[in-house]
Amino acid sequence: MSFLDYLAPRRGPGRSRLTKTLYAKIGLYTSVVAVGVFILVSVLRDDSYVEPEPIPATRNSVEVIDEVQRYLQTATHTGFLRQDELASCWDVFEDKKFNTEYLQFGAWRIDAFYEQVRYFWRVDDVTMEVTRDYWLEPWKQNQLNHPTIEC
Repeated sequence: MSFLDYLAPRRGPGRSRLTKTLYAKIGLYTSVVAVGVFILVSVLRDDSYVEPEPIPATRNSVEVIDEVQRYLQTATHTGFLRQDELASCWDVFEDKKFNTEYLQFGAWRIDAFYEQVRYFWRVDDVTMEVTRDYWLEPWKQNQLNHPTIEC
């Protein structure tokens, strides 16, 4: 039995094998094989990892810590239970040790501990813009034993 007899067997004497059903079967099998080959080639070709080129730092850690300290001198918080009057964030972090880390892609990460909770800030290397780095997800903040402040 030939392959063509398997796909489209004859249905009587003198009947043609070239029917709509034969074309539909050939189209289906060809498209399934083509998709499989496409996926295989895509997986094999995209195997290499392209690492982005790091951006060199234009500032040093002392300049970045000074900028974060200036930010904390102007920033305010409403207390640990969010019920107090506005207070300066600098009062909380004035005598704390700040750690810096350059993230190789144009940003610095600065952290400091207060009451066993680590607070993070991000500083853009070019613009020196300071933002709070929210390391806690909102649902995890309720699970802390120590209340936090928003500086």
